[in-house]
Amino acid sequence: MTTKKCFKCSVEWPIHYFYVHKEMKDGHLNKCKKCTKEDNRKNREKNIDKCRKYDNDRYKNDIKRRELGAENCRRQRKLYPEKYKARALVATAIKSGRLIKMPCCVCGSEKSMGHHEDYSKPLEVIWVCAIHHYQLEKK
Repeated sequence: MTTKKCFKCSVEWPIHYFYVHKEMKDGHLNKCKKCTKEDNRKNREKNIDKCRKYDNDRYKNDIKRRELGAENCRRQRKLYPEKYKARALVATAIKSGRLIKMPCCVCGSEKSMGHHEDYSKPLEVIWVCAIHHYQLEKK
């Protein structure tokens, strides 16, 4: 098992005691998880007002993003009711077991989605990954 020495506490730990960091030579941070968490806790206590403002702003932005996403979904539903109905029927069929989600028919990726050639036939789908779905939609 590979080990590494923490520069902060000078203890040699197994490599999984260090956070992954792609810019480090060995791919892991030079400070162990325990020391990193302690430094983060101290930094948060020292800058609590700044941290609370950051957390609050982030929370507000998340709410705005969700609201915009919901609004976009409602707009798309009104513009393309046949697409919405077809997608809903596929989702229901998958949940009930009437339709089985398959891997991408092009590359075999397990992360696939149903592509409709004809929305009037909602349960006739081609299973493709996001990349191949985008390519099909472009055609």
